[in-house]
Amino acid sequence: MMQTYFLKFLKKLFLLFFFLIQTIDSQAQRKLYLTADSLFNQKKFDEAAETYEKILISSVNFNPKIYLKLAYVYENKGDFVKELYYLNLYSFRFADERVFEKIYTIATENGYSGYEKNDLNYFLYYFRQYSIYVWIGFLLVGIYVFTIFIIKRSNNQFTPTHHKVIFLIYLIFLSVLINLPNNYRTVIIKNEHVYLRDYPSAGSHIVGTISEGHRLNVINSEDIWYQVLWDGKFCYVKQSDILLIH
Repeated sequence: MMQTYFLKFLKKLFLLFFFLIQTIDSQAQRKLYLTADSLFNQKKFDEAAETYEKILISSVNFNPKIYLKLAYVYENKGDFVKELYYLNLYSFRFADERVFEKIYTIATENGYSGYEKNDLNYFLYYFRQYSIYVWIGFLLVGIYVFTIFIIKRSNNQFTPTHHKVIFLIYLIFLSVLINLPNNYRTVIIKNEHVYLRDYPSAGSHIVGTISEGHRLNVINSEDIWYQVLWDGKFCYVKQSDILLIH
């Protein structure tokens, strides 16, 4: 009995400790926000950027508007690669046509490729914007078909095998569709004269070079290497040469 009381006491103590840690962390984050916003309003952009980036590193639940403020900071500093990086991070999470157009304009003016208004970029943009309605629509169809199967089964009615196969394929398609935006990753080249290699190794054959600012689609990743698609070819870039958007 004594042991039970002791365990309950430890549990309450742990919860109290966890609550205090969360409170202290929340207060520290709020202080960082206020400091960063103050520096931003004073146009002390170097210090503001440093503070905002500290928030991104140390906090999981932060205001995504920080991305837009950092983009503004780097635009004023003339660092268009970093500006594109933060605009892309924001756009990846929120479908905003003004941000989408801003990204395209900056990339076009600086000669960066990978930001074209192609079918894939438009699809992902509009899918993020209306994804909740798409998911609900497909889910309702799935529930309806599944209900029909259940009713038929309870009434001892025959359901053709190919109907079941089609429904299974539909569920797989739905799963892929729901996870598509989260699994889709891109990278922005952050360094000048980056080598593209045919294999994830520093000693592998160089198949080309690429300069900063270009955006590439990620196919796969392996250790410190990212397999990307560039100029119709599959190749690898090193993690230290890229800014990952995810």
